[in-house]
Amino acid sequence: MKSHEYEVSGGDLVRLAGRVAGPIVLFAVLMRLGAVSGLSPSPWPALDLDRTILTHQANASRNPNDSDVVLTGDSSCLMDVSAVKLRQHLGDRHRPLNLGTFMYMGFGGYASMLARYNDVNPGRARVVVLLVHPEMLRGIEPVSDYLLLLSDLYAGTDPSEPSSVHGQLCGLLGLNIFQSRFLARCPLPLPGQYGRFYGFNLDLYNYMERARGSAVDPHQYVPASGQGDAEYRLSPALESACLAFRAAVPARASLLVGITPVPESFAAPNYPAKAKQILRQYGQWLQADCLTNLPPTLPDALFASTTHLNQQGSETYTEILAQCLEPHLRAK
Repeated sequence: MKSHEYEVSGGDLVRLAGRVAGPIVLFAVLMRLGAVSGLSPSPWPALDLDRTILTHQANASRNPNDSDVVLTGDSSCLMDVSAVKLRQHLGDRHRPLNLGTFMYMGFGGYASMLARYNDVNPGRARVVVLLVHPEMLRGIEPVSDYLLLLSDLYAGTDPSEPSSVHGQLCGLLGLNIFQSRFLARCPLPLPGQYGRFYGFNLDLYNYMERARGSAVDPHQYVPASGQGDAEYRLSPALESACLAFRAAVPARASLLVGITPVPESFAAPNYPAKAKQILRQYGQWLQADCLTNLPPTLPDALFASTTHLNQQGSETYTEILAQCLEPHLRAK
């Protein structure tokens, strides 16, 4: 038995589609007009943990700054060194800035940020400290999405993903503009332990601002099987990337390089000797002075993971780093 019967004409469908499409088109037009006219805020794509960190470090590298000691490298540089504590150990005569980011930025990404810092602050950097985890020296490939995000930040354009259908739709409908200029400026919760330690994306950004670019990994390392391969090595494929990074170091600045530590229980028995060998060759590629006194391993209790120190470990390592840097800084 029929209870209802509907008759829908072509005109009805057109009117229905217009009611749906009209607001969408209006939204897209308003987003684009705001971006083109400069009436909307500038792009600030701090939408999650990684993008908040990268947004902060990109901004730090392109703003006027008084730092004469610039640290750069992967996330072990970001998490293992407290720039504030390092300044306390070195004294007020030196002002460190931590521009550490991620392994998948690669040496090209680090070079880009260092070059931008030098362009904005010519002659300011007197010592550049490059710190990476031995995992990166195996030859981790940079991730193009993060390099593109950095490029977009420097260009002042809204991040996009033209390689995917989703990314193309977001660009067409103005959603990428809305996300990077409006949504990212709202408090967005961070996941897991990061959320419990920092709270929201804005809290993480403000923490890094106070910490002169450093951050904290709030986890606690628990030794277990299946946490990675401890047989570290230096990939020959990195030599050209190292030379490109060396070219970005300011002419009057010293370049110091070091390898960040791994947990004692995770390291292979021969790792301390292997680490010195890797550092020596790596330093030659970079034409840099090697920080040979940095410890290749530290006690497990000081780690958040196999690649990051925890907050206590960061304080310990920062003090050791300060002692290693002092002879080089006196020479400057």
